[in-house]
Amino acid sequence: MKIARGKKELEQIRKKILESALDIIVVKGLDGLTMRNLAKKTGMTAPNLYNYFSNKDEIYIHIVIRGFEMLYADLKAVCDTHEDKTRRLRAMIDTYMTFGINQPRYYDIMFTRPTPKYNDYIGTPLEKISEIEYKISMDIAALALETAKDVMGPTAEETLLTQRLVQIWSLMHGMITLNNSQVMGYVAQSPDSVYKKIIDEFIDSLAAKI
Repeated sequence: MKIARGKKELEQIRKKILESALDIIVVKGLDGLTMRNLAKKTGMTAPNLYNYFSNKDEIYIHIVIRGFEMLYADLKAVCDTHEDKTRRLRAMIDTYMTFGINQPRYYDIMFTRPTPKYNDYIGTPLEKISEIEYKISMDIAALALETAKDVMGPTAEETLLTQRLVQIWSLMHGMITLNNSQVMGYVAQSPDSVYKKIIDEFIDSLAAKI
């Protein structure tokens, strides 16, 4: 008689599937992710994969959800740790940078590759699953806006806050991309010190009177 798998074992199998799928996407792109390729990489059969995920798009969405969950958990942890508003903002920026550099596979699929987003799944059977990823990403944005507002002051206008958020996000994304592509090392002898100075100047500009 076949023994039913326990919850922990099922989660380990799902994790293995997601990690293998992420490896394939990083190398071959989302179009290169097929159930056949995934079955080969995981050592499972294609029909067995369907016991865990309905199709490759559901697998992709769960990868993105996992990435955003990790990033949110890291950001929320440092946000709750620091009472000083400026140190809190600095810690969140450093944490985002660390995530992008230490988790390049997730960062790439979350922010760099032109992969499907929530709007692409509206009206499809995967809309509700994709909505989970959308909500977490919006929670991250709200956390960032709230932290920036603490530094800028309660009178800061919403449009200016959004502008500042896009500005620092663009800075961080550019720095992470240059680091991960190993390009920055050809321009700056000490990339870390360059990054630190750029972020310090940005935070000082937020704290300055508007």
